[in-house]
Amino acid sequence: MSHHQAPEHEPQEWDVHAGDGVMRAVSPVPHETWAQVLAADPAATAFHMPQWLDCICRVGGWQDASRLYRTAEGRELVLPMVRRPGWFRALSLQSSFPPGWGTGGILAPGGVRPHEVDMILADLVSDGALRTIVRPAFAAAPAWPDQAPGVVHIPRKVHVLDLEGGMDVLWTQRWSRNTRSRLRSAERKAEQAGLVIESGHSPKLVADFYDLYLRWLDRRARERHLPPAVVRERGKRAEPLAKFQAVAASLPGTCRILVATLDGEPVAATIVLVHASSCIYWRGFSDKQTAGPLRVNQLLQLRSVEQACDVGCRYYEMGESGGVASLERFKANLGARERHLAEYRLERLPLTRLQDRLDRVRGAVESRLTAGRS
Repeated sequence: MSHHQAPEHEPQEWDVHAGDGVMRAVSPVPHETWAQVLAADPAATAFHMPQWLDCICRVGGWQDASRLYRTAEGRELVLPMVRRPGWFRALSLQSSFPPGWGTGGILAPGGVRPHEVDMILADLVSDGALRTIVRPAFAAAPAWPDQAPGVVHIPRKVHVLDLEGGMDVLWTQRWSRNTRSRLRSAERKAEQAGLVIESGHSPKLVADFYDLYLRWLDRRARERHLPPAVVRERGKRAEPLAKFQAVAASLPGTCRILVATLDGEPVAATIVLVHASSCIYWRGFSDKQTAGPLRVNQLLQLRSVEQACDVGCRYYEMGESGGVASLERFKANLGARERHLAEYRLERLPLTRLQDRLDRVRGAVESRLTAGRS
């Protein structure tokens, strides 16, 4: 039985033919094998851990669709991936990974090679799913093609701070005089105000973080003149509390929550994910009125970077900015530089093109409504 026909709950095996190469594929990936490949890939991040995929499935209602590829040379490659449950394969949606759950891509000993990427993309194109999305991490991006048959290529960029050499090199060589001045000012202001920073993964810290997220949603609603209850409900669906509870509980050594409190009240919080040589700034929210004047966001970033350096991380990835200029400046002012990658979409129907058209129509309607109110 081919992998296109087997029931989704049963393990599947099939041969992958692309060019002159042949690979054997298995799905889902046994966790023991996955862990071995994960440890051998220098570009691996917390997003690539099997526990991370388990959280996606448990919280988001996805199924494990991970794939293990064995090459003719004896190399083992892992593609972490999830699938929306469905009766018909032709209507199934697959992702590595869904929005809000970070980057996926292919894991391989020493890093994936370009010809291996080509073979796996060819396998995904022939898979039969309605849509498959793969977004590899920035460190693996050089092995991925600019174009591939049957694949929609969407450029992305993230900001990354180089941690090589540790804090001494950051302070003396990599951070500008203005950056050093801002960070020292943030430390002084925090000390004078009596700011307290807690770090860990406890349920209390998760609750404090989520409370700040809800307050951020309320502020966003006021700024955009939208109904607060509607914005809150949408925000809670997009980022449910259970998501952060699951990550903190399932990856206690990886998930690190920093919460800054003033007079016992949380005013800012961040979540970073530490694995091997990578530290990822995953989420951050603050009380703008209190945290802004005290530069608490800068201070939490400094503390996160210090922790990353302490455990020997090579990179501090700050993620995408969604085209928000102020957010890009904030990251650049901390010494982070743009790194380019891409999202790869394999579609049986032109869903991306249709979505782009709908977005343009929606944007035009919103512009007219805004002009009418002015």
